[in-house]
Amino acid sequence: MDQYQEYTLEDFVLDARFQGWVRHQEATDAVFWKQYIDENPAQADDIQSARKLLDGVYRHYRTEIDEVEIDLEIQGLLERVRTEKLLGLKTEEKEYGRREERIVSEPLKLNESRVVSESGRSVWFGSAFWTRVAACLVLAIGLGWIGWRYYRFNDGYNGLVSGKGLVERVNTSGKQQVIKLADGTQVVLYPQSRLSFAETFQPDQRIVYLSGDAYFQVAKDPKRPFLVHTTDLVTKVLGTSFFVRAQDASDKTLVEVREGKVSVFKQKEFAARKNALAKTPNGMVLTPNQKLIFEHASSEMRRTLSDSPEIVPSDNPKTFEFVNTPASSVLTDIEEAYQIDIIFDRDVMKGCPVTASLGGQPMFSKLSILCEVIEARYEVLDGKIVIYSRGCKS
Repeated sequence: MDQYQEYTLEDFVLDARFQGWVRHQEATDAVFWKQYIDENPAQADDIQSARKLLDGVYRHYRTEIDEVEIDLEIQGLLERVRTEKLLGLKTEEKEYGRREERIVSEPLKLNESRVVSESGRSVWFGSAFWTRVAACLVLAIGLGWIGWRYYRFNDGYNGLVSGKGLVERVNTSGKQQVIKLADGTQVVLYPQSRLSFAETFQPDQRIVYLSGDAYFQVAKDPKRPFLVHTTDLVTKVLGTSFFVRAQDASDKTLVEVREGKVSVFKQKEFAARKNALAKTPNGMVLTPNQKLIFEHASSEMRRTLSDSPEIVPSDNPKTFEFVNTPASSVLTDIEEAYQIDIIFDRDVMKGCPVTASLGGQPMFSKLSILCEVIEARYEVLDGKIVIYSRGCKS
């Protein structure tokens, strides 16, 4: 057991024996890890978090499991966890630096600043100097913004559709417009948005190009995937409902799924394929009530939950009326209604009775009320919900 004593959360996630325990739930592994946690309580939180993260991955691929795809998902998950930790650390460092600066700085005269040279002497600059500096900065930023807008407009959407002989619909009105495509797909095109497509789709795929905002209800056709190309991303589906926000002037592109499942790829990687039959590059899978945000500056894709998750239509809708119901059953009802992965310890949750009427509450309110009742907390991580609890009042 000594080999695990220096392990962090990331080490546990990558450990083969730990993965086997989470994935296969063998009795011998359960005994081993329970004993290890009892003997090393300081690592209990990391072990619990690592177990929940892996559990979410395995549950996501509970059918047609592809080992390579699972490994890629685990690596991507760890990368996003590292990024979130780094961003949090940098934010703390900046705030700490601001506090120190406020403490040690000396009062300056109005419209004056001081720079300390290597020799230790203070060099003072008046307001006229800083006015010239500010003017240069404003000019540089303005030229950069104009250049960036020109690139996004000409090499973005226009570059994608140029020379393809497509039909274009431009919504110059102040309200939404409904466009019906040849395959039966319905597109709600938002104001100041543009959509281009062929009058007749190809036999092997359906392709449209978007600049702006649009909501797609794609007709199901398993033999012909539906592809939405924007400046930064390609969204691939077989039949589902989703929203895309891809303004050429914006620094972000958003894809949000209402029903079904989509795969999202970076445009440059997707376009780099030698031909349409070449293997599709690794993308990010989105399921109902998840959204993806692509940051243009960093070229990073981030998966999270919709701001206001909606109940997915079902033949057996939930009432969300509970009387002495185990918390595990409440969470299962929420999970099934919104089709969002909720990662929690079922053994702990089944011992927590809940009496509550949650029918009229938004999903995040449901979770907040439930966590208050059972003395737990939740967080959103990589488009999933993780519940943390050590038990509840008897």
